[in-house]
Amino acid sequence: MLGLVFFLTFVSTMLLIYAVYQVFFAHARAIDRLQHYLNPEKGSSKSDKDKKIPWRQGLNAVGRTLGKSRLGHKYLQKLENQLIQAHIPLKPEEFITLEVLFSIAAFILSVIFVKRVIIIIVVTVASVFIPVIYARMRKKKILKMIDQQLPDTIMLVSNSLKAGYSFIQAIDVASRELPPPISTEFMQMLKEINLGVSTEKALESLSKRIQSEDLGLVILAVLIQRQIGGNLSEILDNISDTIRSRIKVKGEISILTAQGRISGFIISLLPVVLGLAIFMLNPTYIIALFIEPIGWVMLGACVLLQAIGIYSIRKIIRIEV
Repeated sequence: MLGLVFFLTFVSTMLLIYAVYQVFFAHARAIDRLQHYLNPEKGSSKSDKDKKIPWRQGLNAVGRTLGKSRLGHKYLQKLENQLIQAHIPLKPEEFITLEVLFSIAAFILSVIFVKRVIIIIVVTVASVFIPVIYARMRKKKILKMIDQQLPDTIMLVSNSLKAGYSFIQAIDVASRELPPPISTEFMQMLKEINLGVSTEKALESLSKRIQSEDLGLVILAVLIQRQIGGNLSEILDNISDTIRSRIKVKGEISILTAQGRISGFIISLLPVVLGLAIFMLNPTYIIALFIEPIGWVMLGACVLLQAIGIYSIRKIIRIEV
């Protein structure tokens, strides 16, 4: 019971830190960025003021330091792309700062409540990945929503083309009529075109941001049609039928592989749940795994075998369509 109380305290503290960050930093930062586009002069003066803030200078110094090394530059660029794809309005430096705050909070709570060196190290290191896992889950969720919206989007664009609209006008109609997240991506594409980017480059940028196979097929068809000509509405209708068929087949495969996914989920959680239950009932019985060298070896072997089992189950149930 005491272990459960510690775990719930840790989770509550993390949620509190994230809520405070969102209220006092993320919301205001998003508004400042919008003001920069609506009023460039005010945005530039605000940026000059921000440069005088010590913590802001520290973040910029960290960003410049990382940017000088190829590894840091590549990591920041990759992180920035992930944040854009996940629709998280944060800079890479801000996201890294959030990771550091999570690790510091986890370290403090571990030192106060656990007081075991190995557990403190594990909890501190694991807490760094909490924002990363959240960003990946959000990115995956957005991609899934876009794939589900894509057939209706293609149909709307095709009908707009049949009504006499140009391709850009059809995209504009889709950005105004469709719900997020696909409307947000189309708005970003139109903004790039209005700023002088060619339609081909804007489409390629859209494909890099979303990274969907179905959308990539649509963009490839549009690019080919713009080079060699043809009836774009008819091409989009055929692609829409193909995508709907693929979604139907994926749904059937998901139903057939549900048992395998549930088995993998249970096998993955069973050791963790069993370990927590033993720790609550008799802590001295299981604590040897964390303080003895032979226990560390056994835990490492268990984690390795568990990872192999999870990977094997995922390979079995993952069927490409």
